[in-house]
Amino acid sequence: MLNVQERRLILKLHEEGKTQEYISGLIGCSQPTVHRWIQYGMQGRTLETLPRSGRPTPLTKNRLGKLRCKILEKVKARNKNYCSVSTKEIKRIIDDEIGRVYTLRHVERLMHKLGFSLIKPRPQHTRHDQSKVDKFRDEFKKNSHRSIWVMKS
Repeated sequence: MLNVQERRLILKLHEEGKTQEYISGLIGCSQPTVHRWIQYGMQGRTLETLPRSGRPTPLTKNRLGKLRCKILEKVKARNKNYCSVSTKEIKRIIDDEIGRVYTLRHVERLMHKLGFSLIKPRPQHTRHDQSKVDKFRDEFKKNSHRSIWVMKS
């Protein structure tokens, strides 16, 4: 996306008689972008970046930070060794904190945005140690259908 200074430079170079291909190569954008801004300038439209339409998100950076802290508290309270919490439990926390109902898929997107990664049960390897697997499952208290979140390092 071009800034206002580059847009003005496009119009100045066009007025000097430079070709659109030359201008696009000089600025480092596509020729259709140069053409569009030349048209906007000739029509008298503003070169400023206008505000975008659409509903603003209720998840500001401040709210996301508070939400992340609350999720980490829940995770640490659950299990000090592995930090395991299901997506449904995190969804309840988000719904209570934000006051809006999010789908499980959107909750997963938010968790990735907050720096968490999803642990899913994997098929067993042929040379796995069953005692270690049993110990791991006992510590996690995890069912094969439940998703678990951990903090990325």
